Amino acid sequence: MAVQLAVARGATVVATASKAKHDLLRELGATPVGYGPGLADRVRAIAPEVVRDAADLVGTDEAVDVSVELVSDRFRIDTIAGHERGNRAGIKLLGGVPGAEPGTEIREAARLQRTEAPAAGRLRVVVGDSYPLCEAAAAHRKIAVGHTTGKIVLVP
Repeated sequence: MAVQLAVARGATVVATASKAKHDLLRELGATPVGYGPGLADRVRAIAPEVVRDAADLVGTDEAVDVSVELVSDRFRIDTIAGHERGNRAGIKLLGGVPGAEPGTEIREAARLQRTEAPAAGRLRVVVGDSYPLCEAAAAHRKIAVGHTTGKIVLVP
């Protein structure tokens, strides 16, 4: 949803992902680029103007390093997953770890948009998988491994 929310606010979004997810990212309004060596140069080729903000939603060293390389103001870089590396790089940590901003203000600012926009057809909720409530532990394991596409949903 982060891509769609940023696009809806007028941002040009460049998103890193595996090749298998590039079509979905295009559908959601982003310009996808592949991971790996040369990532910063690929982003610069797509966005030759100054990159003002970066959001790390994955937590890899590469995501943090490239964000720090491309965005001059570290306060404009957030990570929700790379807390250890982000802390060393001096970027904003979001989430429930010591020293992190809980993200309350960001969630509050987007709450109305996240609830009304899907109902109005302005926000696509991508569901990657669903699990019965009795298999919640398996759902959490899938999230912990990463590489999911879309939301994981628990159903009764």
